[in-house]
Amino acid sequence: MTITSLMDDYCPKRGLTGEHGLSFYIEIGVTKLLFDAGQSAAFLDNARRLGIDLASLDAVVLSHGHYDHEGGLTAVAGLGRRPVPLYAGKGFNDARYSKVGDTLVSIGLEAVAAAIAEAFPVCIIESPREITAGLFILPKAARVDGSSASPRFRRICEGKEVVDCFDDELSLVLRDEEGISVITGCAHRGIVNIARQAMAAFPGRPLKALIGGFHLVDGSPDTVMETASAIAALEPKIVYCSHCTGLSGYAALCASMPGKVSWLSCGTRIDL
Repeated sequence: MTITSLMDDYCPKRGLTGEHGLSFYIEIGVTKLLFDAGQSAAFLDNARRLGIDLASLDAVVLSHGHYDHEGGLTAVAGLGRRPVPLYAGKGFNDARYSKVGDTLVSIGLEAVAAAIAEAFPVCIIESPREITAGLFILPKAARVDGSSASPRFRRICEGKEVVDCFDDELSLVLRDEEGISVITGCAHRGIVNIARQAMAAFPGRPLKALIGGFHLVDGSPDTVMETASAIAALEPKIVYCSHCTGLSGYAALCASMPGKVSWLSCGTRIDL
């Protein structure tokens, strides 16, 4: 499997554009997938500059319904010669908010939800599913680490404002002879919980790689260090973090696993 970062907060490559968002182009065998679509169509220009033809995609996977992961979906819809499935979690298109003081700021995709539904055959994932040989979508991870959802993120449920528990969150897992590789968008339900869910789904297989946004950017220093230590205890062979991991999270991961951690910046390509 090859993963190319089409969009990330950190973009050191000349000629490419970065933004707060995430988009991975994934090739596994003859299958071509897009995992998330940044917050704008900028990742499309990055793909062209990298020589990647997104018109030949076989599917799109949406990790969760936030603007910085789905903003470019409508642009993707106009590229292909045929409709491709959009795999998403239940409730991905619900209204989502970030609470700033007493103000709710919209950060969901409700503004483009109708266009997305018209452009893509939407496939809701509520249980593990193999979408191509060796590559699986896993739905929401159980919070086995005792953590709780961040009160900053909200949604409206039956007319009432509630904390968003990210029940729609999806992750990818590649199973091969060397173990399992876990790919996340933001890991709102906890990167350790997601990794443990994947390892439980494929017992006896080592954690080969942990890849994506780990959402440590909002964590307290203690939480960040505890998470880095918990990840290290899972003994991944390599870690590629990005997007919402944050600099303090990256530093803590590097300190906990010397020589194993890299940043998957915009334009970077890795082979697993």
